[in-house]
Amino acid sequence: MAWGAPLLALPLMVPASGIGGFSLLAQDSGPSRYLDAQGQPVDAQGNPLSVDGSLPNGDSIGEQLLADAANADALNGNAGLPSGPLGIPGSALKAYTRAADHLAASQPGCNLHWSLVASIGRIESNHARGGNVDAAGYTRAPILGPVLNGAGPVAAISDTDGGAYDGDTVWDRAVGPMQFIPSTWQGYASDGNGDGDRNPNNIYDATLGAGRYLCSGGLNTADPAQRATAVFRYNHSDSYVRTVLAWAEAYAKGVHPTTDQHGPVLAAPQAPTGGGAPGEVPVPSVPPTTPGNPPSTSNPPSSSNPPSSSIPSTTNPPSSTKPPSSSNPPSSSNPPSSSNPPSSSNPPSSSTPPDCVEPEPGTTPEPPAEGEPPLCEDTSSTTPAP
Repeated sequence: MAWGAPLLALPLMVPASGIGGFSLLAQDSGPSRYLDAQGQPVDAQGNPLSVDGSLPNGDSIGEQLLADAANADALNGNAGLPSGPLGIPGSALKAYTRAADHLAASQPGCNLHWSLVASIGRIESNHARGGNVDAAGYTRAPILGPVLNGAGPVAAISDTDGGAYDGDTVWDRAVGPMQFIPSTWQGYASDGNGDGDRNPNNIYDATLGAGRYLCSGGLNTADPAQRATAVFRYNHSDSYVRTVLAWAEAYAKGVHPTTDQHGPVLAAPQAPTGGGAPGEVPVPSVPPTTPGNPPSTSNPPSSSNPPSSSIPSTTNPPSSTKPPSSSNPPSSSNPPSSSNPPSSSNPPSSSTPPDCVEPEPGTTPEPPAEGEPPLCEDTSSTTPAP
């Protein structure tokens, strides 16, 4: 090429664990914009994400976790492992061991044990919902993560698969037994059952893809610290890593296959409505109060002064939040209205004073004081004049 000739814009080919050992990172708006040069998922701004599109809980793995990675007792304390023998659905167990065998041949330096893939499968989907897959390994019902629209603890990942895997043509969602988002699956798509298809909703394909992801970057999972680092790359959470390592340790000691739980075959879901278009990250709204909720018990209405319900006013009913007090009757200086009669113990005085005062029988009446009415005359014994 002559000096000064214009340079051609070529796509960047970087080593990774995509198909053929490389990932093609096109400089456009395709799915590859959600993978970095190391083949790890990122958002549109290049910030790291977990495989399922969730936001990281930390920038790097904790030093204490790396120190505990080789200590099964230190890990088991946080995992809540059940007692007794552990079981795994037969189809899922077959997929895990097949993935480990495949990687033992293709990437022997990784030393991936099937129990590590099985532990991740347990956490991500409970072994494909208890082994609810058909004979070829395809999930009989969709296994979907939340809509990746940037609301809550998830990234905003606009649709990269045309809804082929998740049924959503607006936003991506994590799919399948190992919960890959479609853009990350692009770099690790695998055919684990040899049917010529590479589908994250197939348990054989998904487990092989997960194994390849764990082995990417030249990690040797036989080393406890590197094994913990591999799992942290899958999900950026120390607590997640501890749980995965503890269950992997328990599974490695021996399991028995259990019967697959076959539920009804369900079609892929319709794309969710609403949520805005890519680039419009919605803000979660405060949920409305559920009808029928009882009033708050922190400030109950006073039971000592309830509003009267026997004779409610038809024009201006009293507010139920401020009942009239029965302990403070109106002052006698302001006589109550006719709707509230005064007490019978205090009748009003007569408005017409008496003309005279009757003396008490058998007594000698005293003359009345000044201003008092005169004594009434006793006419009962008066003899009429002749």
